[in-house]
Amino acid sequence: MLTIAELKALYSGTPVSFTQAKSVYAVVTADENDGNFYKNISVQDHTGGITLRLLNSGGLYMGDSIRIYLPGTKLSEYAGMMQIDSVDVDNNVIKQATLVHVEPLVRTIAQLTPAALDTIQSMLIQLNDVEFTVADATGSTWADAANQDYGEHLLEDCSLSGTVMVRTSGYSNYAAQPLPTGKGSIQCIAGRYVSGPSTTIQLSNRSMATVNMNGPRCPGQELPFFFKNFEDQSISSGGWTQQNVSGNVPWYADVYQSYHFGRITNFIGGSNQACETWYISPSIDLSSTTNPQLSFRTACNYAGAELQVLVSTDYVSGLPSTATWTPLSATMSSGTWTWTLSGNIDLTSYISTNTHFAYKYTGTSSDGKNYELDDIRIVDL
Repeated sequence: MLTIAELKALYSGTPVSFTQAKSVYAVVTADENDGNFYKNISVQDHTGGITLRLLNSGGLYMGDSIRIYLPGTKLSEYAGMMQIDSVDVDNNVIKQATLVHVEPLVRTIAQLTPAALDTIQSMLIQLNDVEFTVADATGSTWADAANQDYGEHLLEDCSLSGTVMVRTSGYSNYAAQPLPTGKGSIQCIAGRYVSGPSTTIQLSNRSMATVNMNGPRCPGQELPFFFKNFEDQSISSGGWTQQNVSGNVPWYADVYQSYHFGRITNFIGGSNQACETWYISPSIDLSSTTNPQLSFRTACNYAGAELQVLVSTDYVSGLPSTATWTPLSATMSSGTWTWTLSGNIDLTSYISTNTHFAYKYTGTSSDGKNYELDDIRIVDL
């Protein structure tokens, strides 16, 4: 009999095929019942966890204590995860008991490092006091059920020191359900995906029964009354418009390393172009709010005028000169592409059924900053 740790120690870089009568005893911690896992399950003992790749689907369930008879199977690695491949449930597995409880390992996001996954991969873990990021919790579902494609969403905690991905199959029976919007606990199978020098930590939800995320969100991470984050790669979606008061320098949606944002620069064709361009929100009805707070993030570089943010309650359409605009105080990026949070900007003096806010960009023929804008939201605190 081998422990899982002893089994994995047999792997030295090439697959190991078993012919001798060796066995491993383990408990199933994630099964195929809800469709998030298919022809693979996770098992663990007191020394570690491993993935079983099944020849045929079905027959094993969470809490099953099993003996895995190894002849005919293969020990291998796939994208950084150790697995027992070619497991025939009828011939390689003997069920010893059912409904065996496995206590999850409690971990924090900060503890989920690539090195940590050497020892806890394929094991059941629990994260407490976590929530899906504002961007993910605002209207997202667990996965793309219509196209049966994976969903990849980020968890964070109140320290905002990092995030970790939860990856969900589009074939899961809860793929179309909205993500939880609150804070709480979730039990997952710890995993990773290694591609070349890059390692991504990937958690897989083991069951909706162990997702308990209905508590109040972290301070400052409340879900927004209004939100735009450019993930749809559109500058105009949601009713946003832009007005060229002078020049012809547009805002546009951009992406860098899979990160989407709005951008504007007056450095076009090798020279600076004089301009004044406004990026104006749709009409927002704030009449039901009591303490609306606007926030956003900016990054910039190079020399030029600072981006301005303004608010109006009488703008309808067209050039901004048709309405009264009041400048708002916000913290802007100091440069060197440093993303900077604006801080909460109080809109209580501008509560109306027709509130617009806008970003005013100016450049001259001799200078102009390159600005990036993201995570625009209004929260009613």
